[in-house]
Amino acid sequence: MTRSSHLPPADSPLTTVFLGQYVSSLMQETIKYLQLSYTDLAPKMFIPEVLLRDGVEGKMALTRGQWIRLGHLLDLPTTYELRPGERDGVPCWEVCFPPVRVRMDEVQTAMRAREQKTGF
Repeated sequence: MTRSSHLPPADSPLTTVFLGQYVSSLMQETIKYLQLSYTDLAPKMFIPEVLLRDGVEGKMALTRGQWIRLGHLLDLPTTYELRPGERDGVPCWEVCFPPVRVRMDEVQTAMRAREQKTGF
């Protein structure tokens, strides 16, 4: 893997923008997939429908608490881990939602340990 020093720091404005776009897209796709309406979600969020829609579409900012509340309403994880990764030889940030995403080297190590312990 290419060293993560080629990536902007995890707390840089560029990385923050990437994360915001990712979270926004995830929420937007989940709302579409579940066939939910902003009209029904907005009262549960305690904000006007137009603010919720614009926030999810990235036209307006929502607070961290509002994103967390929306994540809970949609049954999405609201905690994630930001890891350096690589795609097509280019360094990138990966957003992982524990425990959904695990590192393959950790899985392989665990599998080898199990094989040694059990013999298969």
